[in-house]
Amino acid sequence: MKFKHTNRTLTEVGILLRKGLQQELIDQKHNATGRLSRGLKYHVDKKSNTVNVFSSVSYWKAVNNPIFAKIPSYSAIASWVRAKRGIESTPAAITRIYAKMIRKGYGKPYVHWTEGNALRRTNFAGYVANKKKKEVAAKLAPSIGVDVANMIADKIKKNNPKTNVTKAF
Repeated sequence: MKFKHTNRTLTEVGILLRKGLQQELIDQKHNATGRLSRGLKYHVDKKSNTVNVFSSVSYWKAVNNPIFAKIPSYSAIASWVRAKRGIESTPAAITRIYAKMIRKGYGKPYVHWTEGNALRRTNFAGYVANKKKKEVAAKLAPSIGVDVANMIADKIKKNNPKTNVTKAF
């Protein structure tokens, strides 16, 4: 089965979601350098009829879910310790620093804003998905309908060649 119209609409949906995510990053004040915003991409898989929105920037998870950013990375700490002069860089020393950071935390605590507040500082991807779901459904429904109608017309024509059946588009 070929979903020609649906795949075309999925491309439009990918563009719509990418622009929505970029605008939400601006609204949430997460657009310091613009690297995350520029790194947002989408891909339409024509075999499974899906659209995937992803980022080429590795820290998007920390922006989307600040709790993820609170978990220190052992490899990042190890490379930081090795780059510093005057700090013991043995595996035992790195493990002690890592354990202390897990116990005590590090940096300023991230402020979690809720939906009732003026700012939304978490879950930018989920917010855009909820905001755009009706618009996405309204775009996809007619395309899916046309593709299904065309498939039905093809099957009827194949089973009964003398029947006068026309495709939707």
